[in-house]
Amino acid sequence: MSRHSVSDDSFEPVERKVQLTGNSTFVVSLPKEWALEQGLESGVSMYLYPHDDRVIAAPEHVSRRDRSVTIDAAAGDGRTLLQRVRAAYATGYDRITVTGVDDLETDTRRELERAVGRLIGIEIQETTDDRLTVANLLDTGQVSLPQTVAQARQLALELYDDALEALLRDDDELARRVRSRDDDVDRLFAFVSRGFHRGLEDVRDIGRLGSDRTVAFREYRTARQLERFADHAGRIAAVALDQPGPPDEALRDGIDSVTSDIRRLVESALAGEIEAASDIYAAVTDELEELTQRVYDRCGTGACLYSPLLASFRQLAEIGVTTAEIGIETGLES
Repeated sequence: MSRHSVSDDSFEPVERKVQLTGNSTFVVSLPKEWALEQGLESGVSMYLYPHDDRVIAAPEHVSRRDRSVTIDAAAGDGRTLLQRVRAAYATGYDRITVTGVDDLETDTRRELERAVGRLIGIEIQETTDDRLTVANLLDTGQVSLPQTVAQARQLALELYDDALEALLRDDDELARRVRSRDDDVDRLFAFVSRGFHRGLEDVRDIGRLGSDRTVAFREYRTARQLERFADHAGRIAAVALDQPGPPDEALRDGIDSVTSDIRRLVESALAGEIEAASDIYAAVTDELEELTQRVYDRCGTGACLYSPLLASFRQLAEIGVTTAEIGIETGLES
């Protein structure tokens, strides 16, 4: 039977007793048929290492292999190519080879190289007329998922504050800076995703990342919410660039109030203050109803320009709720 075949009892544990051989060696015997189903045979090397409350065994070919993928540039347009390369990076591949780049438009190839250059921990190792090879640079031990998420949190909140200041003061220069930095949070999330997926491939990587699988999954989910949060900061900045002038006093007061509470909501959620986050969310919901009415009452004066803001504010509040739910799960685990 192939090791990839799945039988009804594939996931049932095999209980064996640890036996002493000689004076210094413990031995665990494995049922031959079961071992063969897992791809094990006499002479195969095994790695045994502790992880939390268990001991994990992995065959040599699983723990040492480099993950490689080849992407055909001709299998879609330029946008699809960039998405596939980013996906390969985010899911933890050590080596990404793009073939058929000789058929790409010059601008598309340049954008591909720029996109790779902006990703954390990899670089273009080789480039020829027909292919481009990207390789991993960082040892897992050089990475900390909690520190990376903390960095994403700080940056996302800074972008949010700057976007709102740009909106309320009609500061185009500040709005453009926000939009230019939005990708920085995307890169941090992709880096967290990469570390998380590498830990799924080899559990030892999670240990080197200063985390365990449960915590790593939580960090991954939190980073995803921070990426969404920063995306909406970019959308607020886009409205700031489109408006002919700052919002009038009535709208300004409403926007300032609801966005201040959204920030408090997200900060409370990130801090694990679940009850406070719930109370603030209820207040934000009421404020958004009032602000929506103010916007539509002033549509004749151009205030409908701010309608996209209302959608972003609602999404930002939902991001706060989702982040709080992550905190609730954390409390259940502790």
